[in-house]
Amino acid sequence: MNSQIPSVLKVRDLKVHYALRKSLFAWGSTPTLKAVQGVSLDLAPGEVLGLVGESGCGKSSLGRALMRLQEPSGGTIEILGKDFLSMRGKELRLFRRNIQMVFQDPYASLNPRMTVSETLAEPLKAHFRLSYAESQTRIVKLLDQVGLSKGSLKKYPHEFSGGQRQRIAIARALILEPKILVADEPVSSLDVSVQAQILNLLKEIQKSLGLSMIFISHNLAVVKYISDRISVMYLGGIVETADRKSLYEKPLHPYTQALVSAVPIADPKIERERKRIVLTGELPSAENPPQGCAFHTRCPWVVPQCLQEKPELLKTPSSTHPVACFEAGKSH
Repeated sequence: MNSQIPSVLKVRDLKVHYALRKSLFAWGSTPTLKAVQGVSLDLAPGEVLGLVGESGCGKSSLGRALMRLQEPSGGTIEILGKDFLSMRGKELRLFRRNIQMVFQDPYASLNPRMTVSETLAEPLKAHFRLSYAESQTRIVKLLDQVGLSKGSLKKYPHEFSGGQRQRIAIARALILEPKILVADEPVSSLDVSVQAQILNLLKEIQKSLGLSMIFISHNLAVVKYISDRISVMYLGGIVETADRKSLYEKPLHPYTQALVSAVPIADPKIERERKRIVLTGELPSAENPPQGCAFHTRCPWVVPQCLQEKPELLKTPSSTHPVACFEAGKSH
């Protein structure tokens, strides 16, 4: 990201912890699940930042915290230069239109008792004083933009396919003309044939509107297609951030290298001959994360320093981009 361009989103040391239910026979403090542990990131105007990692790494918790659907346990969030976490009441409600979200399951995120017209009109009523005619004109124009006809207006969610429902969900997120879109696994619940259509739609809309986007997924191939930069998450923290080309051609963190090695290649000959990195060792728990580097229980490069100190996400003389690893850039 160009350091001269001000960020539309600036996150510093963000934490999301969940209090777990304590056993009747347990004594002491309430156990805590540390879903997000000190994440910092920046999003430039018109940029797509991919957020990737295996299930349970904290991606969705981070996305919900950015929306304040889940209140962070610590850290700061600045949106368009304003302190988002300090906002309350009417100020928060009005400012929220600047950041909107597309959820993973389009059926669960849409009200089954509301027509498409009612679903899209609801946020307009909450934020703008528009006549019925003005509201309908805006809705029809947006439906056309996401590839749905005017005939969809009076229909209910159950009358649409999964891909069409996700188009409605995208339209609902865009109806308030946000500056930032958070897309949380927006294609993972769809058929493979439909995934490409929704990805192309998101890419086209992002370019035409100049949207900034956080795109969350566990699928590296999908993230590679749509993102400008990519951040890799592991056990609640970001371990590597780089532009798309650098991350796939020269990943520095051992976890990123393992993820990239698992992405299928279209050429059968290369696919057969290439070496996959298989991670071994114990998968740590977010309830009781290991001391030092969270990845040290599975890392092939582990050294004594990794067991005691937590590496910072930094660009060092031996690395081409920020990475949280003491051994990154060294020959192994």
